[in-house]
Amino acid sequence: MRLLSYFILSLFIYSCNESPTDNGDSPISNNQVIVSLQDSDGISFVNADNLDITNQIDINLDNCSEYTNQEDCENSGCMWHEMGNGMDHCMMDHNHDHDMGDGMYQPHDIAVDNINGYWFTTAMMGNKVVMYSVEDNEFISSYNTSAMPALLSVDEGNRKLYVSGGSPSMGPTNKILELEYNENSLELIEEWDVQFTYAHGIHFDEISGYVFAVSKTTDFIARFNPNDAQSFPNNPIIKSMDSEINDNFSIEPRRLWPIEISGKYPYLFVTCSAGDWSAGDQYEEIPGQVQMWHMEDMSLLATYEFDTYSRPWHIEVSPIEDKFYVALAGGDGENGSSDSGVACIEYSVIDNQYSMNESWVTTSSEYGTLHGINLHSDCDGNYHVYSTGRTDGNIYKFDSQSGQELGSANLVSSGSVRTGGIDSFTPPCNADCDCD
Repeated sequence: MRLLSYFILSLFIYSCNESPTDNGDSPISNNQVIVSLQDSDGISFVNADNLDITNQIDINLDNCSEYTNQEDCENSGCMWHEMGNGMDHCMMDHNHDHDMGDGMYQPHDIAVDNINGYWFTTAMMGNKVVMYSVEDNEFISSYNTSAMPALLSVDEGNRKLYVSGGSPSMGPTNKILELEYNENSLELIEEWDVQFTYAHGIHFDEISGYVFAVSKTTDFIARFNPNDAQSFPNNPIIKSMDSEINDNFSIEPRRLWPIEISGKYPYLFVTCSAGDWSAGDQYEEIPGQVQMWHMEDMSLLATYEFDTYSRPWHIEVSPIEDKFYVALAGGDGENGSSDSGVACIEYSVIDNQYSMNESWVTTSSEYGTLHGINLHSDCDGNYHVYSTGRTDGNIYKFDSQSGQELGSANLVSSGSVRTGGIDSFTPPCNADCDCD
């Protein structure tokens, strides 16, 4: 593993001299972050240094008029319009649930395969997973899902992509999709039934080869090995994250609200947004929290608690330090409120005792419900934290060591401003890269 890391670092250092071009015009910089503009069906590419927008593309996946039968039309997220007299035709479906937002496709999560040179997004309302080239941002392929897709996790070594589900109102959410990709296609290999509903947070661990998923509503966590046969309860295995309250994965207490997973072998970290909870005559104010799990024996090791209404959302573990970074959505509750922000938490193991402690927390009433988070390294090995606001259309940059806000930029200034996921290009890539 150390030899592999050295090889990757060597490629990183020596490949930052030349830059590929987009259609022969402008250089593609690998020192940038990618943000989904969920409500405006766009993707922004932002310079990681100065937060300038370097490129923006629209997600426009279907020409619905090309489909000549109802099955193909509806499977592509379009609407079949029956007129009779041989005039039936396929058209864009403008009648989707607008409570979900205003975008037709609503790109949500972003995941980058830096080794092979691809990036992916989930078009939630289009029921698609979409694949693009890192070199020129050209569309390569898409896969039609039977239900709303949500979050992504990439296995770069085996060119596989794992996809979780979105809202249960938009189709079954108990399955994790295992997709395989190459330079021309994105295809389904397996559907992993993790038993519980609303399997949302997802993480692939490259060392163990395991895939993990958490349910937003049942407070359960699952682990499966995609290299072994699917056979419940051995593969996947599932565990309650709140065993004193619920040990039945078919019941939805909606108490902890697990959101997202990140990990660094052998530890796994899960954000839980929590907050107000009631069941019958019971009422509790449950702090937003991060749970630390062991990947191998699937045991809960420690829990770190934020404020009740902090609402931890997306999370990313540092590859070089025993730290992780969390976007805190914040907001109002029945008995208080919390500002949105970003937190850095350190974790340690001493004499088999596991602990997590605050390194820094930066919050502000000006932050617009921070959602996505990304830890990005430039060519000099300097790490910075980036987070996106769901209610202000902004991207924010923070110093990874102190938490100081270093800048912000608006990506969506009018209309519906909701942003979604965020990831970054980090060398090596499948071509020379420009880190200027």
